[in-house]
Amino acid sequence: MQNIKDLFLDQESPAGRLVRAMAALGAATAGQLVKSTGIGRSTVSTLLSELRDAEIVIDVEAKSTGFGRPSQLLSLNPASGRCAGVLLGLGEIRIVICDLTHAVLSDVWLPIHRDYTPEEAADQIRDTLTTQCASLSLSIPDLLGVGLAISAPLSYDGKVMNGDVLPTWGGVDLAEIFSTRIDCPLHAENESHCGALAEMTWGAAIGEKDFVLYKFDLGVGGAIVRDGAVQRGFNGSAAEFGHIVLEPDGDLCRCGNRGCLQTFVGSYHLMKHAEEFSGQPVTIDQFIERAREGRLGYRRLIEDAAEKAGWGMGITATILNPPLFIIAGKLATVGDAFVERLKSSFERHTLPPPDSGQHPRPRFVIGKFLANDDTVMGAVALVLHQHGRIAGQASRRLREQSAA
Repeated sequence: MQNIKDLFLDQESPAGRLVRAMAALGAATAGQLVKSTGIGRSTVSTLLSELRDAEIVIDVEAKSTGFGRPSQLLSLNPASGRCAGVLLGLGEIRIVICDLTHAVLSDVWLPIHRDYTPEEAADQIRDTLTTQCASLSLSIPDLLGVGLAISAPLSYDGKVMNGDVLPTWGGVDLAEIFSTRIDCPLHAENESHCGALAEMTWGAAIGEKDFVLYKFDLGVGGAIVRDGAVQRGFNGSAAEFGHIVLEPDGDLCRCGNRGCLQTFVGSYHLMKHAEEFSGQPVTIDQFIERAREGRLGYRRLIEDAAEKAGWGMGITATILNPPLFIIAGKLATVGDAFVERLKSSFERHTLPPPDSGQHPRPRFVIGKFLANDDTVMGAVALVLHQHGRIAGQASRRLREQSAA
């Protein structure tokens, strides 16, 4: 039997598929693993027995359904592997390390100036990870992987495309910069896609195979999930819902176009207008608190934003027809003043149901992760789900050999 790291990175063998499924699920029954992996029940049973003998898999508490014998839950041995998730945020970097049962072992926030470079970020992350790993009696190469969440779409080879939060990073090759400093497998993805993975792993989308996530925060992002996989599109920029153009002659968006959904619903836009009538700076948290209180001006801004948000989601539903929308981001915490108005607008801007008979409509669910927890835990989920791979441990060594 191979060790956990070799199995985790083995894309071909049934044992590797089983280990990765258990990493993504955290804890599961044998039946769930059969369904998740598509491996035959007898093969799963044999592999689980071998993995138990190798102390890679352990039995955990039984799961009772209230009928008959409780189902035995299994998980990977928490001591068998660690992985890390990194949020590259606006003026902050957050790094967490988790074990393979999804328990958070270390969580560090790092303040950093807003116009930090990719090289500065990579150096800071390397140094902090080194310290975090040492406290757990590890080194960076011992990690099963590091996930990087960034507020921009990414190409499949790890190049940053146009983004709002880190606009100077456009064209940056994350794989090249980070793999020379962090010697373990690297995964990277847009933060909203990470949010979808977090909801699938721990949140409102557990067990959901098809859904669309809309994130309303400083900007507007999203994710499309089909058959349990986050869809990236042909160049990595799928689900950039914030850049659906609603008014071609509208305000200039940071992307260079005019009238994007983000210019109506992004909190940057809302805070700017709030500052105009209040005469003082307003943070996103202050804006949300005052909107919840129903203060004059703030309530109107939220209602107007919800109208446009529902319009954008209606366009998305007309094209994709998903069974479920998950609404995430800090604006979702405003409550009914935003969400109910959004739903009403949605119904006016999507294909109406027939006049008679039952016709199912998409469900709307508020996400579990409404702040940066979704992003950093989604970065962990990149590793657990083996999504968004941009570089492996060998890349650094190969470059060093080439240079020599």
